[in-house]
Amino acid sequence: MVLLCVKMKYLNILMFFALSSAYEISELRVPLLADPRRAAELSCHFNMDQHRLHSVKWYRDMDEIFRYNPQQTPPIRLFNVTGVMVLNGSCESSRCEVAVRPAPVAARALYTCETSTEGPKFLIARETKLMTVAAMPTLDPVISGAPGAARAGEQLLLNCSADYSLPPADIRWYIDDQLQKPDPWDQTVISAPIEGGLRVSWRALRLSAAAARGALRVRCEAELPLQPPVRRDASANILVHTGTHPDKYVSNSGNKATLRGVLLAFTLNWTYQATCKIIRSL
Repeated sequence: MVLLCVKMKYLNILMFFALSSAYEISELRVPLLADPRRAAELSCHFNMDQHRLHSVKWYRDMDEIFRYNPQQTPPIRLFNVTGVMVLNGSCESSRCEVAVRPAPVAARALYTCETSTEGPKFLIARETKLMTVAAMPTLDPVISGAPGAARAGEQLLLNCSADYSLPPADIRWYIDDQLQKPDPWDQTVISAPIEGGLRVSWRALRLSAAAARGALRVRCEAELPLQPPVRRDASANILVHTGTHPDKYVSNSGNKATLRGVLLAFTLNWTYQATCKIIRSL
């Protein structure tokens, strides 16, 4: 008899946990990235088991933005708060969907779906996900001012323009895969915003043509400061013709090229030109 009571006690405990775990939010969909130029769709699916739904609430961080209560008239209420506009919503007994338009500002916010049951238990279930407001660039950055060929020591001024994005891209320059430290005058410049808060950014690079290896490879990288970062890049090759004083030739980083390297570059360059002449004569 005692053993039977113990078994019944554990059976009741298992049934309690089974019923409790049956009431839950089964799926929460929140866009990881939301473009402020279009609506973001939020979706919450929940299992009610044998419970009766009392309400569904949506929150942006700590602020309530949406409420559904089937016992009230009207059953849906919208709350516009700073940082987001609630457009519409639709709820049923097992799901609730809301359309929002975030403000055109690069920001991160937590969106929470909260469901509650009728008494006497008044059970509550919550799920939260993070959404970042951002607009991705559609094009790679563009390098302008990079000639196909230049003379050794020639001063060049290049520009890298990044596509419209939110947040605006930060631009970095690389020469032969070496990051270039920006001068005070050539920091990334950002344009005025257009629709959705998107901006164009650009940055210049001043360099002295170097030909330690006969050519320079310049690359600009546009990075959106997100988590994780979003990067797009563009590159250009510049063939450098050596001058009459190869021993005085200096690269952009300030390191003097060795005479052997310069002579090799000169030989390669002469070979290239001779080959071109032969091809043109054919």
